[in-house]
Amino acid sequence: MIKKIIFFFAWVGIFAMSIVGFAYMVMPSYFSNIDTTSLLFKIVVLNICLIYFIISLLKLFSKFSKEEDYVIKNENGTVHISTETVKSLVKELLSKDRDIRSLKIDCGKKGRKFYIIINLEILSNSSIAAKTTDIQSYIKNTLDEKLDLKVDVIEVRISKLSMKKDPVV
Repeated sequence: MIKKIIFFFAWVGIFAMSIVGFAYMVMPSYFSNIDTTSLLFKIVVLNICLIYFIISLLKLFSKFSKEEDYVIKNENGTVHISTETVKSLVKELLSKDRDIRSLKIDCGKKGRKFYIIINLEILSNSSIAAKTTDIQSYIKNTLDEKLDLKVDVIEVRISKLSMKKDPVV
């Protein structure tokens, strides 16, 4: 919350400086009676420059720091769940299905949205669309129930499709 307040004032300051710059370009006669050689003026400009320098450094470092964990906030505090935990849980859930082979799972965050990409080989005689929809809903519901993790996108990529052979009697 404090970062949002700081950046709000930073944007207000940038807006005010741009208005002053435009006014100086359009009406320079209004600015000719400001004494730019006084110590007070220099201190004020230095402080403004330092504040904006610090804000730009904060923004630069926060842009490159990436949270890999999922953070779940509840009434008792926060829970950090690593992407490896989510991968292993999804792998465990899908390993119970005998029609699924060769699992490769990728998960992460893009902005505030959570995604899971599942590459798999499937052995099926039924509808592939129904099977993938079942996989997506099963994973989404299980992660929501067990980890209280809201997944926005679950993408299933089928790398190999094989049809089951019916037993001959």
